[in-house]
Amino acid sequence: MSTRLGVDVSQEEIIFLMEAGFIYRDAGKYQEARDVFRGVMALRPDSEIPQVAIGTTLFVEGKIDEAITTYQAALDRHPESAYAHAHLGEALFMKKEFDQARESLTRAIELDDDGAYGQMARSILEVIA
Repeated sequence: MSTRLGVDVSQEEIIFLMEAGFIYRDAGKYQEARDVFRGVMALRPDSEIPQVAIGTTLFVEGKIDEAITTYQAALDRHPESAYAHAHLGEALFMKKEFDQARESLTRAIELDDDGAYGQMARSILEVIA
């Protein structure tokens, strides 16, 4: 697939880059993870996934407010993303903003009832209730 940058990148290469970013994140190399995810955002501006991944990196770093801002930016561009709604709900839950968390988590379930993000949202909602 050719990107808006005029670079041909296969889906497999995008997946490899995302996996590398998650490995960096999980290894505590947060700046490197964010750099990889930003690169993927440049290659795939039509996808919210790398932007939400940046948010998850910020979240793991304890930068909850920045994570929330990042998730909200992803939702501004992709309002139907269960992935972004679930992670936003989790971050709001951590800030004890339970009403807003419930709203976002409920939306994630509506969008992905049987999927991973619906299940994630459901698990968090069980704690809030």
